[in-house]
Amino acid sequence: MSEMEPAETGTEEPLRKVLRLGFARGIAPSKWAARWEAAAPEHPLELVPLPLAFGSTPKHAASVDVLLERVAPGRDPAGCSGPDRTRHALRLYTEAIALVVSTEHELADAGRIDVADLGLVRLLDHPDHAPEWPDPEPWADPAWKPAGAAAALDLVASGLGGILLPRPLARHLSRKREHVLVEIVGEPILAGSSVWATWSVERDAPDVQQLVGVMRGRTARSSRPAASDGGERETEAPPRLAKPKPAKKSTLKPNSRGAQLAAKRARAEREAAQKRSARRKRR
Repeated sequence: MSEMEPAETGTEEPLRKVLRLGFARGIAPSKWAARWEAAAPEHPLELVPLPLAFGSTPKHAASVDVLLERVAPGRDPAGCSGPDRTRHALRLYTEAIALVVSTEHELADAGRIDVADLGLVRLLDHPDHAPEWPDPEPWADPAWKPAGAAAALDLVASGLGGILLPRPLARHLSRKREHVLVEIVGEPILAGSSVWATWSVERDAPDVQQLVGVMRGRTARSSRPAASDGGERETEAPPRLAKPKPAKKSTLKPNSRGAQLAAKRARAEREAAQKRSARRKRR
Protein backbone atom coordinates (compact mmCIF):
# COMPACT_ATOMS: atom_id res chain seq x y z
CA MET A 1 0.00 0.00 0.00
CA SER A 2 1.33 3.44 -0.77
CA GLU A 3 0.60 6.59 1.16
CA MET A 4 -1.61 8.91 -0.82
CA GLU A 5 -0.53 12.39 -1.89
CA PRO A 6 -3.53 14.76 -1.79
CA ALA A 7 -4.80 15.21 -5.32
CA GLU A 8 -4.30 18.53 -7.09
CA THR A 9 -7.82 19.51 -7.96
CA GLY A 10 -7.12 22.91 -9.43
CA THR A 11 -10.35 24.22 -7.89
CA GLU A 12 -10.78 27.27 -5.72
CA GLU A 13 -13.40 25.76 -3.42
CA PRO A 14 -13.51 27.84 -0.19
CA LEU A 15 -12.33 26.25 3.03
CA ARG A 16 -14.98 25.24 5.54
CA LYS A 17 -15.21 27.32 8.71
CA VAL A 18 -14.48 24.43 11.11
CA LEU A 19 -12.40 21.32 10.43
CA ARG A 20 -12.88 18.30 12.70
CA LEU A 21 -9.79 16.27 13.64
CA GLY A 22 -10.59 13.05 15.50
CA PHE A 23 -7.99 11.11 17.46
CA ALA A 24 -7.82 7.72 19.16
CA ARG A 25 -6.99 7.22 22.82
CA GLY A 26 -3.43 8.06 23.78
CA ILE A 27 -2.69 10.03 20.59
CA ALA A 28 -1.79 13.67 21.25
CA PRO A 29 -3.05 15.98 18.47
CA SER A 30 -1.69 19.19 20.03
CA LYS A 31 1.31 19.35 17.67
CA TRP A 32 -0.90 19.23 14.61
CA ALA A 33 -3.32 21.74 16.11
CA ALA A 34 -0.50 24.20 16.77
CA ARG A 35 0.82 23.83 13.22
CA TRP A 36 -2.67 24.28 11.79
CA GLU A 37 -3.25 27.43 13.84
CA ALA A 38 0.00 28.86 12.46
CA ALA A 39 -0.84 27.88 8.88
CA ALA A 40 -4.57 28.75 8.82
CA PRO A 41 -5.51 30.84 11.90
CA GLU A 42 -8.73 32.00 10.26
CA HIS A 43 -10.08 28.42 10.06
CA PRO A 44 -10.68 26.80 13.51
CA LEU A 45 -9.71 23.19 14.08
CA GLU A 46 -11.99 21.19 16.36
CA LEU A 47 -10.29 18.32 18.22
CA VAL A 48 -12.58 15.33 18.74
CA PRO A 49 -11.45 12.54 21.15
CA LEU A 50 -12.83 9.15 20.14
CA PRO A 51 -13.20 5.99 22.28
CA LEU A 52 -10.86 3.97 20.06
CA ALA A 53 -7.65 2.14 20.94
CA PHE A 54 -6.81 0.41 17.65
CA GLY A 55 -8.34 0.90 14.21
CA SER A 56 -11.58 2.73 13.54
CA THR A 57 -15.22 2.09 12.79
CA PRO A 58 -17.18 3.58 9.88
CA LYS A 59 -19.30 5.48 12.40
CA HIS A 60 -16.34 7.14 14.10
CA ALA A 61 -14.50 7.79 10.84
CA ALA A 62 -17.57 9.48 9.36
CA SER A 63 -17.95 11.76 12.38
CA VAL A 64 -14.73 13.68 11.64
CA ASP A 65 -12.96 15.12 8.59
CA VAL A 66 -9.54 13.61 9.39
CA LEU A 67 -8.85 10.79 11.83
CA LEU A 68 -5.63 10.04 13.73
CA GLU A 69 -5.82 6.30 14.30
CA ARG A 70 -3.56 3.63 15.72
CA VAL A 71 -2.88 0.49 13.69
CA ALA A 72 -1.38 -2.78 14.91
CA PRO A 73 2.19 -3.63 13.81
CA GLY A 74 2.43 -4.53 10.14
CA ARG A 75 -1.17 -3.56 9.37
CA ASP A 76 -2.76 -0.86 7.21
CA PRO A 77 -5.76 1.27 8.19
CA ALA A 78 -9.11 -0.20 7.17
CA GLY A 79 -10.39 0.89 3.78
CA CYS A 80 -7.06 2.38 2.70
CA SER A 81 -5.80 -0.29 0.31
CA GLY A 82 -6.99 -2.08 -2.81
CA PRO A 83 -8.71 -0.79 -5.93
CA ASP A 84 -11.96 -0.13 -4.03
CA ARG A 85 -10.40 1.85 -1.21
CA THR A 86 -12.66 4.34 0.51
CA ARG A 87 -10.03 6.26 2.49
CA HIS A 88 -6.68 7.93 1.93
CA ALA A 89 -3.92 7.47 4.51
CA LEU A 90 -0.68 9.10 5.63
CA ARG A 91 1.62 7.27 8.04
CA LEU A 92 2.93 9.65 10.70
CA TYR A 93 5.07 7.76 13.22
CA THR A 94 5.71 4.51 15.10
CA GLU A 95 4.99 3.99 18.80
CA ALA A 96 7.30 2.16 21.21
CA ILE A 97 5.93 -0.78 23.19
CA ALA A 98 6.00 -0.91 27.00
CA LEU A 99 5.44 -3.58 29.62
CA VAL A 100 2.78 -2.70 32.19
CA VAL A 101 2.91 -4.37 35.61
CA SER A 102 1.28 -3.70 38.98
CA THR A 103 2.91 -1.40 41.52
CA GLU A 104 3.54 -4.47 43.69
CA HIS A 105 5.27 -6.43 40.90
CA GLU A 106 8.90 -7.44 41.32
CA LEU A 107 9.82 -5.31 38.29
CA ALA A 108 8.00 -2.18 39.48
CA ASP A 109 11.25 -0.57 40.69
CA ALA A 110 13.40 -1.81 37.82
CA GLY A 111 12.38 0.87 35.30
CA ARG A 112 13.42 -1.25 32.33
CA ILE A 113 13.68 -4.83 31.11
CA ASP A 114 15.70 -6.42 28.33
CA VAL A 115 13.54 -7.79 25.53
CA ALA A 116 15.27 -11.16 25.95
CA ASP A 117 13.98 -11.34 29.53
CA LEU A 118 10.30 -10.92 28.68
CA GLY A 119 10.04 -14.70 28.76
CA LEU A 120 10.49 -14.51 32.54
CA VAL A 121 7.36 -12.36 32.87
CA ARG A 122 3.86 -13.80 32.86
CA LEU A 123 2.27 -11.95 29.93
CA LEU A 124 -1.53 -11.87 29.91
CA ASP A 125 -3.27 -12.38 26.60
CA HIS A 126 -5.69 -9.65 25.48
CA PRO A 127 -7.30 -8.63 22.15
CA ASP A 128 -4.69 -5.91 21.44
CA HIS A 129 -1.66 -8.20 21.92
CA ALA A 130 0.05 -8.29 18.50
CA PRO A 131 1.23 -11.63 17.04
CA GLU A 132 4.66 -10.02 16.50
CA TRP A 133 5.21 -9.72 20.26
CA PRO A 134 6.35 -12.53 22.61
CA ASP A 135 3.62 -15.12 23.11
CA PRO A 136 1.37 -14.47 26.10
CA GLU A 137 0.22 -17.20 28.44
CA PRO A 138 -3.02 -18.67 27.03
CA TRP A 139 -6.14 -18.60 29.14
CA ALA A 140 -7.32 -21.99 30.41
CA ASP A 141 -10.84 -20.87 29.56
CA PRO A 142 -11.14 -18.50 26.54
CA ALA A 143 -14.07 -16.82 28.29
CA TRP A 144 -11.60 -15.43 30.85
CA LYS A 145 -9.77 -13.40 28.20
CA PRO A 146 -10.35 -9.66 28.85
CA ALA A 147 -12.46 -7.79 26.33
CA GLY A 148 -9.89 -5.03 25.77
CA ALA A 149 -6.82 -3.23 27.07
CA ALA A 150 -8.71 -1.48 29.88
CA ALA A 151 -10.07 -4.78 31.19
CA ALA A 152 -6.60 -6.33 30.88
CA LEU A 153 -5.18 -3.51 33.02
CA ASP A 154 -7.66 -4.40 35.75
CA LEU A 155 -6.16 -7.90 35.83
CA VAL A 156 -2.64 -6.43 35.87
CA ALA A 157 -3.56 -4.30 38.89
CA SER A 158 -4.68 -7.46 40.69
CA GLY A 159 -1.15 -8.88 40.35
CA LEU A 160 -2.07 -11.61 37.88
CA GLY A 161 0.69 -10.66 35.41
CA GLY A 162 1.81 -7.99 32.94
CA ILE A 163 0.70 -6.88 29.50
CA LEU A 164 2.33 -5.30 26.46
CA LEU A 165 0.82 -2.11 25.02
CA PRO A 166 1.92 0.87 22.92
CA ARG A 167 3.51 3.24 25.43
CA PRO A 168 1.23 6.24 24.68
CA LEU A 169 -1.87 4.06 25.02
CA ALA A 170 -0.54 2.51 28.22
CA ARG A 171 0.14 5.96 29.68
CA HIS A 172 -3.39 7.03 28.78
CA LEU A 173 -5.18 3.98 30.22
CA SER A 174 -3.03 3.06 33.21
CA ARG A 175 -3.53 4.31 36.75
CA LYS A 176 -0.47 5.56 38.64
CA ARG A 177 -1.60 4.08 41.93
CA GLU A 178 -2.03 0.63 40.40
CA HIS A 179 0.28 0.36 37.37
CA VAL A 180 3.92 0.90 36.43
CA LEU A 181 5.25 1.21 32.87
CA VAL A 182 8.52 -0.64 32.30
CA GLU A 183 10.71 0.36 29.36
CA ILE A 184 11.75 -2.49 27.03
CA VAL A 185 15.37 -2.28 25.88
CA GLY A 186 17.74 -4.41 23.81
CA GLU A 187 17.52 -6.17 20.47
CA PRO A 188 15.48 -7.04 18.56
CA ILE A 189 13.20 -4.06 19.13
CA LEU A 190 9.56 -5.08 19.47
CA ALA A 191 7.46 -4.18 16.44
CA GLY A 192 5.63 -0.95 17.27
CA SER A 193 2.13 0.17 16.45
CA SER A 194 1.82 2.98 13.90
CA VAL A 195 -0.25 6.16 13.89
CA TRP A 196 -1.89 7.27 10.65
CA ALA A 197 -3.93 10.21 9.44
CA THR A 198 -6.84 8.89 7.37
CA TRP A 199 -9.65 10.66 5.55
CA SER A 200 -12.50 9.73 3.22
CA VAL A 201 -11.87 9.71 -0.50
CA GLU A 202 -15.14 11.62 -0.87
CA ARG A 203 -13.97 14.27 1.62
CA ASP A 204 -10.66 14.96 -0.15
CA ALA A 205 -11.40 18.71 -0.29
CA PRO A 206 -8.96 21.67 -0.16
CA ASP A 207 -9.26 22.12 3.63
CA VAL A 208 -8.51 18.44 4.28
CA GLN A 209 -5.62 18.57 1.81
CA GLN A 210 -4.25 21.61 3.61
CA LEU A 211 -4.41 19.87 7.03
CA VAL A 212 -2.73 16.75 5.64
CA GLY A 213 -0.09 18.98 4.10
CA VAL A 214 0.56 20.51 7.52
CA MET A 215 1.00 17.00 8.93
CA ARG A 216 3.48 16.24 6.16
CA GLY A 217 5.56 19.20 7.28
CA ARG A 218 4.36 21.98 5.05
CA THR A 219 4.47 25.50 6.44
CA ALA A 220 2.23 28.43 5.66
CA ARG A 221 4.75 29.55 3.00
CA SER A 222 5.48 26.21 1.35
CA SER A 223 3.54 24.80 -1.57
CA ARG A 224 5.05 21.31 -1.72
CA PRO A 225 5.53 18.57 0.90
CA ALA A 226 8.70 18.77 2.98
CA ALA A 227 9.14 14.98 2.70
CA SER A 228 8.33 12.33 0.14
CA ASP A 229 6.08 9.28 0.48
CA GLY A 230 9.02 6.99 1.19
CA GLY A 231 7.78 5.89 4.60
CA GLU A 232 7.80 7.03 8.19
CA ARG A 233 9.17 10.51 8.75
CA GLU A 234 9.35 10.53 12.51
CA THR A 235 9.10 8.24 15.49
CA GLU A 236 7.76 8.67 18.96
CA ALA A 237 10.13 10.66 21.16
CA PRO A 238 12.10 8.49 23.60
CA PRO A 239 10.29 8.29 26.93
CA ARG A 240 11.58 10.36 29.80
CA LEU A 241 12.67 8.01 32.53
CA ALA A 242 12.01 8.91 36.14
CA LYS A 243 15.01 9.56 38.36
CA PRO A 244 16.32 6.33 39.86
CA LYS A 245 14.93 5.60 43.30
CA PRO A 246 17.38 5.29 46.21
CA ALA A 247 18.73 1.80 46.61
CA LYS A 248 16.89 -0.26 49.15
CA LYS A 249 17.30 -3.67 50.66
CA SER A 250 16.16 -6.35 48.26
CA THR A 251 12.94 -8.13 49.15
CA LEU A 252 12.94 -10.44 46.14
CA LYS A 253 12.29 -14.08 46.84
CA PRO A 254 15.15 -16.46 45.94
CA ASN A 255 14.82 -17.98 42.44
CA SER A 256 11.89 -15.68 41.59
CA ARG A 257 11.65 -14.03 38.17
CA GLY A 258 12.56 -10.68 39.70
CA ALA A 259 15.58 -12.18 41.45
CA GLN A 260 16.79 -13.76 38.21
CA LEU A 261 16.49 -10.45 36.38
CA ALA A 262 18.21 -8.56 39.19
CA ALA A 263 21.10 -11.05 39.19
CA LYS A 264 21.46 -10.74 35.42
CA ARG A 265 21.53 -6.95 35.62
CA ALA A 266 24.11 -7.06 38.41
CA ARG A 267 26.38 -9.34 36.35
CA ALA A 268 26.06 -7.06 33.32
CA GLU A 269 26.95 -4.01 35.43
CA ARG A 270 30.00 -5.78 36.92
CA GLU A 271 31.21 -6.84 33.48
CA ALA A 272 30.76 -3.30 32.12
CA ALA A 273 32.69 -1.87 35.09
CA GLN A 274 35.52 -4.36 34.53
CA LYS A 275 35.73 -3.42 30.85
CA ARG A 276 35.87 0.30 31.69
CA SER A 277 38.60 -0.35 34.24
CA ALA A 278 40.63 -2.37 31.71
CA ARG A 279 40.34 0.39 29.12
CA ARG A 280 41.58 2.99 31.62
CA LYS A 281 44.58 0.83 32.51
CA ARG A 282 45.52 0.40 28.83
CA ARG A 283 45.59 4.19 28.44
